[in-house]
Amino acid sequence: MTGTRGGKTALVLAGGGFTGAVYEIGALRAIDDLLIGRSVNEFDIFVGTSAGALVATFLANGSSPEEMLKVLEGSNKDVRSIGRKDIFSLNYSNYLKWLLKLPFKLVDAWGENIDHLNEVTLFDLLWNLLGALPSGLYDDLALDHYIAQTLAKLGHHNLFDEVERELYIIATDLNSGERAIFGKGYTSNVPISRTVAASSALPLLYKPVSIGGNEYIDGSLRGSASLDLAIEKGATLVVCINPLVPLDSLNKQPQRIRGKSKSIRLSDKGIQSIANQSLRIFSHAGLHYHIKQLRRTHPEVDIILIEPDPKDYQMFFYNIMHYSARLTVAQHGFESVTIDLAEDYHNYKEILARHGIPITRRLVIEEIAEIAASNYNPSVIRRVLEARSTYCNQRRRNTPLCQLERTLAELDLVLDEQ
Repeated sequence: MTGTRGGKTALVLAGGGFTGAVYEIGALRAIDDLLIGRSVNEFDIFVGTSAGALVATFLANGSSPEEMLKVLEGSNKDVRSIGRKDIFSLNYSNYLKWLLKLPFKLVDAWGENIDHLNEVTLFDLLWNLLGALPSGLYDDLALDHYIAQTLAKLGHHNLFDEVERELYIIATDLNSGERAIFGKGYTSNVPISRTVAASSALPLLYKPVSIGGNEYIDGSLRGSASLDLAIEKGATLVVCINPLVPLDSLNKQPQRIRGKSKSIRLSDKGIQSIANQSLRIFSHAGLHYHIKQLRRTHPEVDIILIEPDPKDYQMFFYNIMHYSARLTVAQHGFESVTIDLAEDYHNYKEILARHGIPITRRLVIEEIAEIAASNYNPSVIRRVLEARSTYCNQRRRNTPLCQLERTLAELDLVLDEQ
């Protein structure tokens, strides 16, 4: 999807846990409906961090958002749906080491504090005991195995040099703290599935992933999205999807999607909500500063940022690793992004036109209306999400149906200009 400016186009997918990945798939499903005769698989560059690395891997290999949704839902008969065991595989070896070390750590903790018991706090004791805990509750290599098997069954590639599109996966080197880039021109002689596992290894939750003698953890620690890498690779249009946004809990304006927002105090919801909000503030602030600096240093580059609304209670209160809500989150991502795109349609149309990419909102309006008319019937939602009205990808672009759809879309463009 190279623009007429001569520059490349890039899709950058940020982290956000399992629910963030599913949100991104729903959002991509909405973006697909805007494009005329193109698809989100046709970006020149794909950059994925943490959960975004999983989605970027399948997109760069040619899997459409619809196909990914079918795998998630379990409706693809040829590929096993991702299960809880693929995401939450207990780290048994580390648990054994933890049990063996625990008595010694208790003794050490007591010895360090016995001389000044009157000054010891509960935090001091807990901190001393942290050294005995496993390096992660779960082993992310189960995700590595699942991705490798699924790529093989779909006929996709698991090596960077074999993927037609430019694909870059971002992780963090645990021992140096530096950003690690996997892809062509960088470390590319490692299975993509292993790098996705490394990029997704959320500290404390997952054991660090070993690659070439180094240990890697979640790429989001070095920034939730590496837009600068896409620009360095020649992108003049960068579309970034970011699932993690802090909640504006005191805003009393109604939500644009089902239900109404209400003013709440996050501290009343306990430490879980405070930790969730803190993570989102840290990630969101870093991303927006990153984009601000890039827009200042690269004014020739158009950057489109797509993310949930700050009043989106549903996205906030879902645990980022919530497995069972995958269809609901995908539907929510599709619905909310569709509304955003429709509301700001003329701005997106103007930006994309500079890169020779025409869009139409006919399909997105029709599909949102269909979902609303069904009173959000799950079967209708599933059918809309998994069966795009237009299937005009590169292989089918010259079929009569696709030519008719393109004609209708071009008519929409003419009417928009009136």
